Amino acid sequence: MTYADREISTDAASPVELYEFRRGSGAWRYTSGSQDVVYNAFTYTAVLLKRGSIEQTNEIGRAGLKITLARDVEVVGEFIATPPSEVTLLTVYRQHRNDPETAVVWMGRVLNAEWRGSEVELNCEPVYTSLQRTGLRRLYQRNCPHVLYGGLCQASPIVHRVQGTVGSIAGTVVSVPAAAGFAPGHFAGGFATWSASGITEKRMILAHSADSITLAAAPPGLSVGATIVLYPGCDHTLATCESKFGNSANFGGFPFTPTKNPFGGSPIY
Repeated sequence: MTYADREISTDAASPVELYEFRRGSGAWRYTSGSQDVVYNAFTYTAVLLKRGSIEQTNEIGRAGLKITLARDVEVVGEFIATPPSEVTLLTVYRQHRNDPETAVVWMGRVLNAEWRGSEVELNCEPVYTSLQRTGLRRLYQRNCPHVLYGGLCQASPIVHRVQGTVGSIAGTVVSVPAAAGFAPGHFAGGFATWSASGITEKRMILAHSADSITLAAAPPGLSVGATIVLYPGCDHTLATCESKFGNSANFGGFPFTPTKNPFGGSPIY
């Protein structure tokens, strides 16, 4: 009997779902069944798990999925403070007991986690939402609209990054002696990266003064003596683009727009 036959059968169906979470080089595998399941040489651990219904809608942005787990399940550990910087991917498989045929019923990514007593609810969106969709068009503005280090900006993050060693950590403030040689605010608006358990973590830099770097959130996996890489920020003005990055040729704003409105009612322009 095939998977499709058992899926529609009234007495032969015995469904089991497998949940594979991936983030960077790490993977966590669970099953909603009462016993562990081995699939593709990987063991899916039986845990208390439930999900919402999988809907087929015309609006892909709303066709999300909610996964509810016990709060002590390992995969949700890094969502306790802030969502991890790398995307957590989710693939849901479905099979029937004693049947080797397996189907993929849902693919997407985890957006965030909501803590509800002894449980945690993961809000997930389908993979289709990552496809290119119509967005806002470019605006006529003084400052540059390009994403720093992006394809239109073309500033090289490798050329401008600074590698250093963590001297101390106090909440979201990290001491990096290598940053002391730069002007205050040089790294503000940029970001910092480091390696933790084989995963590259990333946090935005809110402020910079001497060797003090203030991150947007607590740095998971970062320890004193670890290597950290700092990327300078940009205020998207022409002066900063030229002086800090030497990249004025790719500046995307219109800095010479007249400040006086010719249609403002004044008889003299």
